[in-house]
Amino acid sequence: MELLQAIILSIRDLGRWDIKIISIVNGIIWLFIWIGIGYFSWDYIFSFTMQLLNLIPFSFIKFSGGYVIYTILGIQAILITIGILFALLNEPIERALEKTHFHYLGITIGIAVILFWGFIFFVFKDEILGYIFHVLKVLPFKTVEELIGAFLAVLYLYLLYTASIFFSFLFISIPKLKQLAKQEYPDIEIGNINYPKLFFILLRDFIIFFVLAIILYPVMLIPVLNFLTLLLLFVISIKESYYYLIKSMFKEHISKIELWIISLISAMLNFLPVINIFSPAFEILTLYHHALEKKKKKLKLN
Repeated sequence: MELLQAIILSIRDLGRWDIKIISIVNGIIWLFIWIGIGYFSWDYIFSFTMQLLNLIPFSFIKFSGGYVIYTILGIQAILITIGILFALLNEPIERALEKTHFHYLGITIGIAVILFWGFIFFVFKDEILGYIFHVLKVLPFKTVEELIGAFLAVLYLYLLYTASIFFSFLFISIPKLKQLAKQEYPDIEIGNINYPKLFFILLRDFIIFFVLAIILYPVMLIPVLNFLTLLLLFVISIKESYYYLIKSMFKEHISKIELWIISLISAMLNFLPVINIFSPAFEILTLYHHALEKKKKKLKLN
């Protein structure tokens, strides 16, 4: 119940304008940074991923290529549909928000679109894959390999972008957490943060995250396993540093199971376009509320 309450409180705080602005600015800045890095260093990144692909058989690449294209088509269908809906229904959506104050209407529409295309691609999976593999038979070896190499290059850039917004948000959020704690939990003392140790944990987890992303690159091409691998990488990269910050500030223990649940939910948000920039805020706010609600109950008992 405490964990559920913390999640509800964090979702409430995500609606605050200051939290929204911090998340959006943080996400946009890193987006431009990594687009710039990708643009100027694309040849090197692409060459690196091609070298990785040369280490595995082409039959595997070609088979995986079909599923990569299948996944890309599904993502594109979702993004294009959401874009068209918001372009055509912008005014009705705004009127609905004014009348109902339903601030999560955009998220609801996005989830509905995802479920719709998920159903289509699940039901017609064999037909879609059959057509894709038919096209791949016609394409030359180099074309298929280059397609998968480009996919891996974009994936690595996205992983680095996601890691960047999480790492920077951790430090950006500290003044805001202190302000929120003074407003919402005035009786609870705020502890000191060991910044060198926090930075060390961040650096250590980033190195582990990046090394595993490279070592596990063949798994990135296998359906379902790639999703689970990315989920694990995201959790590894965030849970310890975020927990250490909250524990340092509020001297409250959170169980490993609870920490994994919070980090898994936060990591899942990374797979949703646009919403992913709010994932760091969800992680830190849920841990913050969970720790302070537990501490609040202990103070009442004493």
